[in-house]
Amino acid sequence: MSSDRNTIKNAVSSALEAMRSSGFEISHKLEVVLDPELPFMGYATKKGGKNVIVVSSMAMKTGPVEGLLVHEMCHIYRTEQNHPSHNSELLNSIGQAVIHKNHLTEDYQIKTIQQAVNHIQDLYADDISFKVFEKSGTFTPEQAFEFFLDWINDVAITPKTKKDKWLNIGIMLNNSFAISNLTRHKIKDINNRADNKVQKYLSQVNASMKNEFRYFRNLMANLKEDPTETQFKKDLIEYLTKTIELAK
Repeated sequence: MSSDRNTIKNAVSSALEAMRSSGFEISHKLEVVLDPELPFMGYATKKGGKNVIVVSSMAMKTGPVEGLLVHEMCHIYRTEQNHPSHNSELLNSIGQAVIHKNHLTEDYQIKTIQQAVNHIQDLYADDISFKVFEKSGTFTPEQAFEFFLDWINDVAITPKTKKDKWLNIGIMLNNSFAISNLTRHKIKDINNRADNKVQKYLSQVNASMKNEFRYFRNLMANLKEDPTETQFKKDLIEYLTKTIELAK
């Protein structure tokens, strides 16, 4: 455990320097903690006016942790810059309005909506991350390709229940996020492996999801850097509404 803490301490210093030298310096205090029980890589949050990044033991075992730290720091940077995608008050109001209007009450429905919003936030964070990666050499295009390739699931769930439909939509959104990130950052799809996995998945789902996948992919791939709050709200409501409509 002490070895992990030393690794994190050194990685934090390296990631902060990479952010600063790339022109994305974080202005508020930052604390990074290790959570051995966390079931995913990590996340950024705010506690008592201080930025906190929580890192899982899983992240420590999957390669250099600097890449994860830079990504989470980019979320913090977007929040500090008050980008619409990281305006929690705006996101909560939109999410609650969409959930209420569409009478979503099941936990899996709420989680899918949260997941859909998280993908938009991650895309905007990664727009900065890849600028930092390019300058610092923290995460190569080849590593990025393999990382996003692993995100893509090529096996659909056989829809026997309403929940299964929503879970399939979640997989589709994950796939769209991954392949759109490759597009946004001009990362080569080696031997079309990513697109082949996406197409294999789409071959197993209904016609509506096949037809609408292009919408989600285009939206994610073409997000504008500086949307107005009004435009961002309009686009996000449409995106979430289309997500819900697929389940119907």
